[in-house]
Formats: sequence, structure tokens, C-alpha cells
Amino acid sequence: MFSATLGEIAAVAGRRSVRGALLPSLVFCCLAALVLASGRGSAHGALQAWRHGSWESKVLVVAGFVLALVCVATALGSAQTSLLRLAAGQWGPLGKRTLGRLGRGHHRRLVRRSDDAGAHDRYPPRTRPDDIMPTRLGNALKAAELYPRLRYGIDAALVWPRLHPLLPDTFLIMLGAARTGVTALLGSAFLSGVLAVGGGGYLWAVHASTPLFLLCLWGGGLVAWICYRGALLRAVTYGQHLRVAFDLYRGHLLEALGRPVGDGDDERAQWERLCLFWHRGVLPHHVATADRPAPAPAPAPDPGGAGAGFSPSLSHLAAALLGAAGIVGALTGGG
Repeated sequence: MFSATLGEIAAVAGRRSVRGALLPSLVFCCLAALVLASGRGSAHGALQAWRHGSWESKVLVVAGFVLALVCVATALGSAQTSLLRLAAGQWGPLGKRTLGRLGRGHHRRLVRRSDDAGAHDRYPPRTRPDDIMPTRLGNALKAAELYPRLRYGIDAALVWPRLHPLLPDTFLIMLGAARTGVTALLGSAFLSGVLAVGGGGYLWAVHASTPLFLLCLWGGGLVAWICYRGALLRAVTYGQHLRVAFDLYRGHLLEALGRPVGDGDDERAQWERLCLFWHRGVLPHHVATADRPAPAPAPAPDPGGAGAGFSPSLSHLAAALLGAAGIVGALTGGG
């Protein structure tokens, strides 16, 4: 059973690699070869040259194409996380101060004018304007990231690496497919943009026909925009899967940690203590002791109570001493 599960996971991982990196790279390399052939003359002339060429030249062309395909697919697969961060608006300090500021201002205005019922899965709440991202895809992912904190007091960045290994295989397959859809479309958008700019520049440099130049430039740009819009829709679906993961399986993590599963405010306080422990190393029982109210001081003893005779006052002692001295004097004088 374990080997069958591993085989299924490996097959799914292979399909994700093919879908996320290999297929977009294959389309890009084919279109790039078509642009190169059109720049040198025409596609018909390139086909005739291929038919009448020697087998050595054909082998070299095929080997070069396969090598280019492998290089592009490898680079695209390695850059998927970087492309996702770039599309989400996680830019450097210079980008945050320029384009990032403009993008955040634009989306804040959209959030103020939008209906909360239709924007809760695409934007952070209106009460958190500082969490608005400069891109639509970044806002969709940010809304999914804030959901467990607002609902359960869970810091998703701290809890997700610990929750992910406990998710069922069927749910991991759906989650991975949703994320692969996002990264595959982002990779296709990036390659389409590269083909539009690079291919258009090449055709302009070789003095190709104007319709061919415009077709490469505007056609690549249009495909890039369509792929980005598709990635945005897939990002919303991926965010829904993340919300479901915290809704259904957060109790599994508490059980794995040996902590009782609470409800309501108790569960929120428990998650906040765990996140504080994972983030700063503060032990959960220390946090619980600090949150517990200090015990009330013990009441002062009642002088008129049952224990009053065990704590005599100074006046009582003085009266007893005077009485004893009088008795001794009377006995001595009587002798």
C-alpha cells in the first residue's frame, strides 16, 4: 500500500512537471523557431530547406531544439516560485516605493467601492488596508493567508509547514493541482511576454514585414494577458483550498501536538499561544500563567472570631501582668 501511494504521488508530480513547465516551454520553443524561420525568409522556405538538407544538419537542428527545450523547461521550473512572488507584488524596496505604491492605492480605492460579499475571496478586509497588495493576484493570495488569522487566530506562515504533512493524500492532490494551474499559467504568461518582446525585436532588427512584426508583438502580449487572467482565477480557487485546509484539518495538528481541541475563544487563545511559541520561543504554559489573573489576597483575621484568643493584644498582656503582681503583693503582705 505504501509503495502504491508513493507511485501515485510520483506520477502526479510527473504530471505537474509536464503541465507546469514542459508544455509551456515546448509551445514557446516551437513559436520561437517559427519566428526565427519567418525572419530569415518564410516558413515555406524553411520547410523546403529542411526537406532537402542532409541528415547531419537535421540531427544538429533536432539536438539544438531539444537542448533549448530542456534549458527553457528547467529554467521555468526553477523560477516558478519567483514568478509567483513577482506576480503577487512582492517586489524590492524600489518597486514598493514606486509601482507598488501606485498599485496599492488603486486597489484600496477598489476595495472601498466594492461589495464585501463579492470581494472577500479576492481582497483582504476593508479593516486591514495595510495588507492590500499592488496586484490582483497578490490580493487574492493575501486574502487566503489572512483567513485563518481572522477566523481562528492562526498565523498561516507558522502553522502551514506543520499542517501540510498531516493533510490527506486526496486533498494534497487537489491542492497541488490548483497551485500547478497558477504556476503553469504564470509561466505561460511570462514566456509569451518574452516571445512578444524578443521576437518583435528580432523581426524589427531583420527588417521583417510590418504585419508579421505586429502579429508577434501584439499577439504575444494578448496571450500573456489571457494567461495572467486565467492565473488569477486559479489563484482564487487555490485560496479556497487553503481555507478549507484550515477549516477541516487544523484539529489534526492539535491532536498531533497532544493538545486538547478547544472551541471558540479557547481555541483562539490556544493557537495564539502556539504561534507565539513557534515565533519567539515563549512556552505556552508561561503565556497561560501570564494570562491568568493574580489570586486575591487572603482576608485579614477577624478579632472577634474563634481564633481571636490566640493573638492577644498588648493591653490584655499588661492587664494580666498587673493582676498577677497584685496577687503576689497581697500574698506577701498577708505573710
